[in-house]
Amino acid sequence: MSPGASSRPAPLAIIAGAGRLPAEIAAEVAARGEAVVVMPLRGVADADFAGFAQEPIGMMDPAGAVAALGRLGVGRIVMAGTVHRPGLGLVLAAWQAALNRDEIRRIVRGGDDNVLRGVIAFLEHSGFPVVGVRDVAPGLMAAIGLLAGRDPGESAMADIARGVEALRAFGPLDVGQAVVVADGRVLAVEAAEGTDAMLRRVSALRRHGLLGRLLRHGRPVLAEHRGGVMVKAPKPGQDMRADLPVIGPRTVRLAVRAGLAGIAVEAGGVLVVERQQTLAEAEKLGLFILGVAR
Repeated sequence: MSPGASSRPAPLAIIAGAGRLPAEIAAEVAARGEAVVVMPLRGVADADFAGFAQEPIGMMDPAGAVAALGRLGVGRIVMAGTVHRPGLGLVLAAWQAALNRDEIRRIVRGGDDNVLRGVIAFLEHSGFPVVGVRDVAPGLMAAIGLLAGRDPGESAMADIARGVEALRAFGPLDVGQAVVVADGRVLAVEAAEGTDAMLRRVSALRRHGLLGRLLRHGRPVLAEHRGGVMVKAPKPGQDMRADLPVIGPRTVRLAVRAGLAGIAVEAGGVLVVERQQTLAEAEKLGLFILGVAR
């Protein structure tokens, strides 16, 4: 170690998948004057990390990743961005030097969340603490209050309360992070398919009456003709390092196509990616976004 190196704070490493989120985290951390190094996953990361120290790593090379983390003197790690899980055979071949075969099978068999938890456990066992996005970039999380659009009104607030109640009830079942409620009725619950697919299901369910005619003809649904809300929040006890709830511009567009009046998210518990574009899209399309306490 070079003289004086121990007095410098250890850098935060961002293991970067696809999308803009890793770059947004890097920008917030760097703006506070903290050291950050981006570790883009080769063939996966696609954002522009110009201006940040970079060390590309291979998703299927855990030994190489750990060696790079040690060489850079990393203090903490945050994992961000989209990564499509590879097949079991590739995982077994790449990780067999780091874990035994039974451990790898248990990790992969548990689904995407379990794969992430397995990666976190491996990194921490290697001496590198893993933290969540809200630990290092809290400014990217939804704040409490109206973030975009008009005041929801009494009817929408009643639907939001119903949605929060539904998520609380579903929590022990580990079902999903979001529900859609209209006129006090739960129209859809997010399951393994994810938020986007849930909103597409709602679009299909609501193709009747005036709203349905507009949807069928691909015409924009005016705000006054929309009703219902999507409510999104972390599951109770959810590991926020592995599966942070997210909304972004696509969520806004799909909510409008589903004929919803707005989106409510748990303040401090849901990440707003591409914040400027997300909130601008909501304003433009007449959709409210509200951060609520849970």
